[in-house]
Amino acid sequence: MSRQPAESFKGYDIFTIALPTRDGRWTATTEVQKQGADGLETWQHFTGPFEAATDADARNAALHEAERKIVDIIANPVGGDR
Repeated sequence: MSRQPAESFKGYDIFTIALPTRDGRWTATTEVQKQGADGLETWQHFTGPFEAATDADARNAALHEAERKIVDIIANPVGGDR
């Protein structure tokens, strides 16, 4: 079984995971993968959790934070592995 990333951003595949909360809201996190020199690198719980009123809002918040963190890693690769 293969899964599709929510977005590919600057060579990183971003996957969002969203779940409903008990109070009817949604919470979302991201996982990021990148093909590196030593194979596939994966960072679980890369961002979040972000809580919002809707599934889409929670996913978007997590996705935008993942993009921001990827830009930071690219700008500062030494020690920027997460």
